[in-house]
Amino acid sequence: MEQKLQDIQGVITDAGQHYNNVSIFLHWLIAGLIFVMYPLGWYMSDLPEGHLKHILYSTHKSIGMTIFLVLLVRIAWRLTHPKPRLPETMPLWQRQLANYVQAMLYVLLVIQPLTGYLSTSFSGYKTNFWGLPLPYWGWKVPALNQLFTDLHTANSVALFALIILHICGAFAHLVSKHENVLPRMLPARFTRGRGAGGL
Repeated sequence: MEQKLQDIQGVITDAGQHYNNVSIFLHWLIAGLIFVMYPLGWYMSDLPEGHLKHILYSTHKSIGMTIFLVLLVRIAWRLTHPKPRLPETMPLWQRQLANYVQAMLYVLLVIQPLTGYLSTSFSGYKTNFWGLPLPYWGWKVPALNQLFTDLHTANSVALFALIILHICGAFAHLVSKHENVLPRMLPARFTRGRGAGGL
């Protein structure tokens, strides 16, 4: 285990490539919120109508809007702070696949809260953001509500599949001494000896 950690640190030092602290924080914040959202969404969907379901739906919507706002910050940060390049030791097709998956994650993460918000807007219910009432511009249209609900559900399945692919890719490279990319997205205290970092 100690030798493995030394190997990881050596790869980072040699590559001199590491995500900055802001990118790391935003990445894990969004990841943590997403891993709350999925079980919450699955659980609340099967609940009977009542106070608990109302509370969980409101929480689900607030977390979704939080993810959307944090995602906008991350996109803005990404545009002004390009990510480090993947190791040249990785085959070209793997680098292209990784970049494609990351790009699609951004797209689906934008679509997910938007379809959820639109679904709510045509449900006849008002939306609160952590208790703060938002302007209600929609109206009750069951057909549109169902359309955006279906899109929200379908997109969540596609997003979940991409997340699993993203995680599997990271752990697949974890076992590769020369292609390990996981520590690039870990805080500095977990990757002592890395060659780049900071804000």
